[in-house]
Amino acid sequence: MFPLLALPIAYMLGSIPSAVWVAKIYKGIDIREHGSKNAGLTNVFRVLGWKPAIPVILVDLSKGFFAVFIAKMLNDSQVYEWLPIAAGLLAIFGHSFTCLAGFRGGKGVLTALGVFLALQPALALTCFAFWGILFAITKYVSVASIGACVMLATLATLGFVSDILPVYNLDIYILILSWLVSVFVVVKHKANMVRLWNGTENGFGKKRKI
Repeated sequence: MFPLLALPIAYMLGSIPSAVWVAKIYKGIDIREHGSKNAGLTNVFRVLGWKPAIPVILVDLSKGFFAVFIAKMLNDSQVYEWLPIAAGLLAIFGHSFTCLAGFRGGKGVLTALGVFLALQPALALTCFAFWGILFAITKYVSVASIGACVMLATLATLGFVSDILPVYNLDIYILILSWLVSVFVVVKHKANMVRLWNGTENGFGKKRKI
Protein backbone atom coordinates (compact mmCIF):
# COMPACT_ATOMS: atom_id res chain seq x y z
CA MET A 1 0.00 0.00 0.00
CA PHE A 2 3.03 2.31 0.36
CA PRO A 3 2.92 3.50 -3.30
CA LEU A 4 -0.66 4.68 -2.76
CA LEU A 5 0.67 7.40 -0.47
CA ALA A 6 1.43 9.20 -3.72
CA LEU A 7 -2.28 10.01 -4.07
CA PRO A 8 -2.78 12.17 -0.94
CA ILE A 9 0.67 13.67 -1.54
CA ALA A 10 -0.38 14.64 -5.07
CA TYR A 11 -3.59 16.27 -3.87
CA MET A 12 -1.79 18.23 -1.15
CA LEU A 13 0.88 19.37 -3.61
CA GLY A 14 -1.82 20.51 -6.00
CA SER A 15 -3.60 22.27 -3.17
CA ILE A 16 -0.75 24.71 -2.54
CA PRO A 17 -2.61 27.96 -3.39
CA SER A 18 0.33 29.79 -4.91
CA ALA A 19 -1.67 32.68 -6.36
CA VAL A 20 -3.52 33.25 -3.08
CA TRP A 21 -0.37 33.11 -0.95
CA VAL A 22 1.77 35.22 -3.29
CA ALA A 23 -0.89 37.95 -3.51
CA LYS A 24 -1.23 37.92 0.27
CA ILE A 25 2.53 38.19 0.81
CA TYR A 26 3.17 40.68 -2.00
CA LYS A 27 0.22 43.02 -1.53
CA GLY A 28 -1.77 41.81 1.46
CA ILE A 29 -4.86 41.06 -0.63
CA ASP A 30 -7.00 38.06 -1.49
CA ILE A 31 -6.54 37.72 -5.25
CA ARG A 32 -9.96 36.05 -5.43
CA GLU A 33 -11.57 39.38 -4.57
CA HIS A 34 -9.87 41.32 -7.37
CA GLY A 35 -9.76 41.32 -11.15
CA SER A 36 -11.44 38.23 -12.56
CA LYS A 37 -11.56 36.80 -9.01
CA ASN A 38 -9.74 33.69 -10.20
CA ALA A 39 -6.87 32.29 -8.13
CA GLY A 40 -4.60 31.77 -11.10
CA LEU A 41 -1.58 33.14 -12.92
CA THR A 42 -3.44 35.39 -15.38
CA ASN A 43 -5.29 37.23 -12.64
CA VAL A 44 -2.11 37.65 -10.60
CA PHE A 45 -0.36 39.09 -13.64
CA ARG A 46 -3.19 41.52 -14.39
CA VAL A 47 -3.70 42.69 -10.80
CA LEU A 48 -0.14 42.63 -9.42
CA GLY A 49 2.23 42.56 -12.41
CA TRP A 50 4.92 40.22 -13.70
CA LYS A 51 7.17 39.98 -10.63
CA PRO A 52 4.70 38.13 -8.36
CA ALA A 53 3.57 36.12 -11.38
CA ILE A 54 6.97 34.40 -11.64
CA PRO A 55 6.73 32.41 -8.37
CA VAL A 56 3.15 31.46 -9.28
CA ILE A 57 4.39 30.01 -12.58
CA LEU A 58 7.20 28.08 -10.90
CA VAL A 59 5.05 26.67 -8.10
CA ASP A 60 2.06 25.72 -10.26
CA LEU A 61 4.22 23.95 -12.83
CA SER A 62 6.20 22.19 -10.10
CA LYS A 63 3.05 20.97 -8.34
CA GLY A 64 1.95 18.97 -11.35
CA PHE A 65 5.42 17.77 -12.27
CA PHE A 66 6.42 16.55 -8.81
CA ALA A 67 3.05 14.96 -8.10
CA VAL A 68 3.73 12.61 -11.03
CA PHE A 69 7.45 12.31 -10.26
CA ILE A 70 6.79 11.22 -6.67
CA ALA A 71 4.17 8.72 -7.83
CA LYS A 72 6.68 7.21 -10.24
CA MET A 73 9.33 6.99 -7.52
CA LEU A 74 7.00 5.32 -5.03
CA ASN A 75 5.71 3.00 -7.73
CA ASP A 76 9.13 1.90 -8.94
CA SER A 77 8.02 -1.74 -9.03
CA GLN A 78 5.19 -0.77 -11.42
CA VAL A 79 2.58 -2.51 -9.27
CA TYR A 80 0.05 0.21 -10.07
CA GLU A 81 0.50 1.31 -13.68
CA TRP A 82 -2.23 3.89 -13.31
CA LEU A 83 -0.73 5.57 -10.22
CA PRO A 84 1.17 8.43 -11.94
CA ILE A 85 -1.95 9.22 -13.99
CA ALA A 86 -4.16 9.33 -10.89
CA ALA A 87 -1.57 11.44 -9.06
CA GLY A 88 -1.50 13.94 -11.92
CA LEU A 89 -5.28 14.18 -11.95
CA LEU A 90 -5.41 14.69 -8.19
CA ALA A 91 -2.81 17.46 -8.42
CA ILE A 92 -4.99 19.30 -10.94
CA PHE A 93 -8.10 18.80 -8.80
CA GLY A 94 -6.14 19.99 -5.77
CA HIS A 95 -5.19 23.16 -7.62
CA SER A 96 -8.80 23.89 -8.57
CA PHE A 97 -10.36 22.73 -5.29
CA THR A 98 -7.67 23.49 -2.74
CA CYS A 99 -8.36 22.47 0.82
CA LEU A 100 -5.86 25.14 1.92
CA ALA A 101 -7.92 28.05 0.57
CA GLY A 102 -11.59 27.23 1.02
CA PHE A 103 -11.71 24.92 -2.03
CA ARG A 104 -11.51 27.98 -4.31
CA GLY A 105 -8.58 27.60 -6.65
CA GLY A 106 -7.58 28.22 -10.24
CA LYS A 107 -8.43 26.54 -13.52
CA GLY A 108 -5.52 24.10 -13.50
CA VAL A 109 -3.85 24.91 -16.82
CA LEU A 110 -0.29 25.40 -15.54
CA THR A 111 -0.52 22.46 -13.16
CA ALA A 112 -1.79 20.30 -16.03
CA LEU A 113 1.19 21.39 -18.11
CA GLY A 114 3.48 20.28 -15.29
CA VAL A 115 1.71 16.92 -15.12
CA PHE A 116 2.14 16.24 -18.82
CA LEU A 117 5.75 17.44 -18.80
CA ALA A 118 6.41 14.64 -16.33
CA LEU A 119 4.30 12.05 -18.18
CA GLN A 120 4.70 12.86 -21.86
CA PRO A 121 7.01 15.85 -22.57
CA ALA A 122 6.59 15.80 -26.37
CA LEU A 123 2.82 16.02 -26.08
CA ALA A 124 3.05 18.73 -23.40
CA LEU A 125 5.46 20.90 -25.41
CA THR A 126 3.40 20.55 -28.59
CA CYS A 127 0.26 21.73 -26.80
CA PHE A 128 2.18 24.55 -25.10
CA ALA A 129 3.49 25.71 -28.49
CA PHE A 130 -0.08 25.67 -29.81
CA TRP A 131 -1.15 27.68 -26.75
CA GLY A 132 1.52 30.25 -27.58
CA ILE A 133 0.39 30.54 -31.20
CA LEU A 134 -3.25 31.02 -30.22
CA PHE A 135 -2.34 33.59 -27.59
CA ALA A 136 -0.16 35.52 -30.03
CA ILE A 137 -3.02 35.62 -32.55
CA THR A 138 -5.97 36.35 -30.26
CA LYS A 139 -4.38 37.96 -27.16
CA TYR A 140 -6.80 35.95 -25.02
CA VAL A 141 -5.39 33.52 -22.45
CA SER A 142 -8.74 31.76 -22.24
CA VAL A 143 -8.87 31.10 -26.00
CA ALA A 144 -5.31 29.79 -25.94
CA SER A 145 -6.03 27.53 -22.96
CA ILE A 146 -9.23 26.10 -24.43
CA GLY A 147 -7.53 25.57 -27.79
CA ALA A 148 -4.56 23.83 -26.16
CA CYS A 149 -6.96 21.46 -24.38
CA VAL A 150 -8.68 20.62 -27.66
CA MET A 151 -5.25 19.99 -29.18
CA LEU A 152 -4.30 17.78 -26.21
CA ALA A 153 -7.34 15.54 -26.58
CA THR A 154 -6.95 15.42 -30.38
CA LEU A 155 -3.25 14.50 -30.35
CA ALA A 156 -3.75 11.96 -27.57
CA THR A 157 -6.50 10.27 -29.55
CA LEU A 158 -4.51 10.24 -32.80
CA GLY A 159 -1.41 9.02 -31.00
CA PHE A 160 -3.33 6.16 -29.42
CA VAL A 161 -5.45 4.91 -32.31
CA SER A 162 -2.85 5.18 -35.09
CA ASP A 163 0.86 5.27 -35.89
CA ILE A 164 0.59 8.76 -37.37
CA LEU A 165 2.22 10.29 -34.31
CA PRO A 166 4.70 7.68 -33.06
CA VAL A 167 6.76 10.32 -31.26
CA TYR A 168 4.10 10.52 -28.54
CA ASN A 169 4.06 6.78 -27.73
CA LEU A 170 0.76 7.07 -25.90
CA ASP A 171 -1.04 4.40 -23.87
CA ILE A 172 -4.63 4.13 -22.68
CA TYR A 173 -3.84 5.86 -19.39
CA ILE A 174 -2.46 8.97 -21.11
CA LEU A 175 -5.45 8.97 -23.45
CA ILE A 176 -7.93 8.88 -20.56
CA LEU A 177 -6.05 11.55 -18.62
CA SER A 178 -5.85 13.78 -21.68
CA TRP A 179 -9.59 13.68 -22.19
CA LEU A 180 -10.40 14.12 -18.50
CA VAL A 181 -8.07 17.11 -18.18
CA SER A 182 -9.27 18.66 -21.42
CA VAL A 183 -12.94 18.44 -20.47
CA PHE A 184 -12.23 19.62 -16.92
CA VAL A 185 -10.25 22.69 -17.99
CA VAL A 186 -12.74 23.65 -20.71
CA VAL A 187 -15.62 23.41 -18.22
CA LYS A 188 -13.65 25.59 -15.79
CA HIS A 189 -13.51 28.20 -18.57
CA LYS A 190 -17.29 28.32 -18.93
CA ALA A 191 -17.52 31.90 -17.65
CA ASN A 192 -14.73 32.95 -20.02
CA MET A 193 -16.59 31.45 -22.96
CA VAL A 194 -19.69 33.43 -22.01
CA ARG A 195 -17.63 36.64 -21.86
CA LEU A 196 -16.01 35.83 -25.20
CA TRP A 197 -19.44 35.38 -26.73
CA ASN A 198 -20.60 38.69 -25.24
CA GLY A 199 -17.41 40.49 -26.24
CA THR A 200 -16.53 41.36 -22.64
CA GLU A 201 -13.54 39.06 -22.10
CA ASN A 202 -10.31 40.82 -21.10
CA GLY A 203 -7.38 40.32 -23.44
CA PHE A 204 -3.77 41.40 -23.37
CA GLY A 205 -2.87 44.33 -25.58
CA LYS A 206 -5.15 45.07 -28.51
CA LYS A 207 -8.19 42.84 -28.56
CA ARG A 208 -8.77 40.73 -31.61
CA LYS A 209 -12.12 39.60 -32.93
CA ILE A 210 -12.72 35.90 -32.29
